[in-house]
Amino acid sequence: MEMVNVNATWEMPRRGAVNINVHGFFSEIQLANGNRSGIGVVVRNSRGTILRMLSGSLGINERGNNELYAYLEGLKRAYAEDYPAVILETDHVQSYWEWKNSTIEGGIPEHAYVLKQLNTRRRDKNFALDVRLTDPEDNELAAYLAEYGASRWNQMVVIKRSFGRVYELWSKDMGLGPVGPQFRAVNEEEMAVEVMEDGVINPPANMFVMVEQNDEEFMQNENAAFGDGFMVQIQED
Repeated sequence: MEMVNVNATWEMPRRGAVNINVHGFFSEIQLANGNRSGIGVVVRNSRGTILRMLSGSLGINERGNNELYAYLEGLKRAYAEDYPAVILETDHVQSYWEWKNSTIEGGIPEHAYVLKQLNTRRRDKNFALDVRLTDPEDNELAAYLAEYGASRWNQMVVIKRSFGRVYELWSKDMGLGPVGPQFRAVNEEEMAVEVMEDGVINPPANMFVMVEQNDEEFMQNENAAFGDGFMVQIQED
């Protein structure tokens, strides 16, 4: 019998730090909306709670450059939210080593600008940055957001609420198991039954239905836009 690795899992950062997973999606052929690339960013705290997500496209048509800009988008979010300690994780081996060795060996000329920006952030003495290479299985959420954004948007979008597939992948990362209907707990009131005259007991017609709703508090933001049952906000920085 072939055995599988059951130990590989996403790890929460230490207290006081945030974990930022990034991924760059790239397609050899143009997508229906004209994009060939996308970027996904997930920011989580020491309890695994998702603080922010980014999804979208910068219109970059070169794989390595797109991966490096995924790092930069993650660091921009850390700076904007004033996170002093960041663990930045990627599953892209080539771009990881290119950035890591760039201060000694330099980098590909086409990547010079973004590498310089990344190294500027890395030299910030008031910013604790730990860049790590992770297994693709532990980076599925960022990878999903990268492909999702590439297929939908032509700019980066801040997502403030989890939805469908995002919730499934987050639950897996946290070791909380499946999220299908049979695994969802409901309130006792929702399980109230009706006794029929003939003695047959039936559940009420409005028994628990899972519906994703947009959060009304975000509707006050004039820059907000909706998509697929969740709130997104156009990134302006």
